Amino acid sequence: MMSSNNNRLLVVGPLPCEKHNCQWGGATVLMKNFHDYLLEKGIGHRFVQTNRYVNPRSLGLRPRANQFYFIAKFITSLPWCDTVMFNFSDHGTVNMFPFLSRIAHRMGKRVVLRKFGGSFDIYLQTVPNRKKHRVIEAIQATDIIFLETQASISHIKTLIGDTDKIHWFPNVRKAASQRRMPKAFSKRLVFMSHVSNEKGMGDLLDAFALLPSDYQLDIYGAIKDKFYEHFDWVAHRVRYNGEIPSTEVTLKLAQYDLLLLPSYREGYPGIIIEALSVGIPVVSTRVGGIPEIIECEHNGLLVECHQPVELAKAIRAFETIDYTAYCNNAYQTFQEHFESDRTNEHILSLLTTN
Repeated sequence: MMSSNNNRLLVVGPLPCEKHNCQWGGATVLMKNFHDYLLEKGIGHRFVQTNRYVNPRSLGLRPRANQFYFIAKFITSLPWCDTVMFNFSDHGTVNMFPFLSRIAHRMGKRVVLRKFGGSFDIYLQTVPNRKKHRVIEAIQATDIIFLETQASISHIKTLIGDTDKIHWFPNVRKAASQRRMPKAFSKRLVFMSHVSNEKGMGDLLDAFALLPSDYQLDIYGAIKDKFYEHFDWVAHRVRYNGEIPSTEVTLKLAQYDLLLLPSYREGYPGIIIEALSVGIPVVSTRVGGIPEIIECEHNGLLVECHQPVELAKAIRAFETIDYTAYCNNAYQTFQEHFESDRTNEHILSLLTTN
């Protein structure tokens, strides 16, 4: 157990802002999932939050306040622990992890890195060479490395070699409280993500314009591109429903037949995991970690980016293929690979192994 005297765990990472439910991001949701699991299982640990302070007006983070707080708490908590688990996205991995992990190593602690996201190779291309070498050296010295996508694992292995200290820690979710039972395809489509060009919103609208009038498309999410702030959704036969609290996502998803996500860049989209958790097939683009989740012609269909005609064809394919089989396959995929309790149990077993 982590509460024992010889294997005490210090966890460093971000948590969602409980007061602003719609502001939860992918990394914070995953961190909360693992933190809640440790609490539920009675695993003794200490937690250092990296995003504690939020501006009450803009709801944006306060970088200096957060950095001062979490570094100070990290330093004061470090003597207590035996293992430190850092949970960082690209920015934190490059800018904070080399410094903090060096301190932990010098104090004789076992260092664990959990890297959120699946685009680290792209991010490193924007980093100065000296900083890049520093983070690679820090990762090489790390005792256990958890990565979110198989592509990330392959990339890290090219940097530090093929080592057995690298493990897969995918985007996971708790099992949904209610699964959507398979039934006939009723042409109810949903998009849940940021409303932006990067998420393929333009392609989605172009594709939907090619579908017959009996199709329905509902869009949920924060508008990130100004172009869509005063967009005439009604003229495009689309219903824009604004943001949705994270606690209601799976309940909403269960009302639809297909999740659509024609993004240009992704890691492991949590919304796809949540769709699978209620048995909803997915039509998405073949980018990032999506092909690791969606097996084309099994639990969904994949198309190339910038191809609205192909996207429309993929959606219409569900009029003739075995929709029920796709629903069952989607749910099975979630149960086998992305159900959080099963994954967290495996991760905990790695952390508790001396």
